[in-house]
Amino acid sequence: MKSLICIKQSNESGEMNLFDTHAIEEALKLKQKFENRGYQEDFSVDVVTIGPSENSKIIKRAFGMGADKGYHVITKERGYSFSFETASRLAAVAKKESYDLILTGIMSQDLMAGQTGPMLAEILNLPCVTGVVKTELAADNSSIKVEQEMENGFRNGLEIILPAVLTIQAGINTPRYPTLSRMLAAGKKEIMTFNETDLFSKKTGAVQAREIFVSMEDPQKTRAGHLLQGSLADKAKQLFTVLHGKALI
Repeated sequence: MKSLICIKQSNESGEMNLFDTHAIEEALKLKQKFENRGYQEDFSVDVVTIGPSENSKIIKRAFGMGADKGYHVITKERGYSFSFETASRLAAVAKKESYDLILTGIMSQDLMAGQTGPMLAEILNLPCVTGVVKTELAADNSSIKVEQEMENGFRNGLEIILPAVLTIQAGINTPRYPTLSRMLAAGKKEIMTFNETDLFSKKTGAVQAREIFVSMEDPQKTRAGHLLQGSLADKAKQLFTVLHGKALI
């Protein structure tokens, strides 16, 4: 049984994308349940990321959590990345092994597009379920039962034949902290690196973007905040004056 977890470094913090930590944790929980059933075969948890060379630190964090192998597609791009390009590169790595389960976070903290997982599934021609909040492997490991978060607090129950792609929602679990022993061992683990020429043939060439990045800017400030000063009693009086002046009390 082989799983691949797609992880991303958040541009804002430089740390692993929060939703991806939940994806790793869910794979590790499935691995533990798999091993507790007494199967002779192994359950591997591999991770892959895309980005500049410094992004390798989140792979080491994944090792610290318990991941087995790490793949790094090294690119020069920083900041905004096109979902289709990302999904195509991830698919090229996934095709190098025969994975039973591919997990991603439901979205990234910085862009929040939520497109990479479904695009990856489409490229690999695999079934996909988004917003997964519960997983359970079937007894024969040929399928996985999931619950998908819907609107108004409802959940959609599905059973998906493997291999498949799942995008994991926050709240499905509590990601573990990397252990010291595993972090020390992570420094000795080899991270397999790829570039465009490793993933795509000369005939097909590097993946071509299907979007055009025009610009990105912060929203204009439309409201100003007012900071209350002084003791708690002073702040209470100031707040009362503000609310009374607006006819709210």
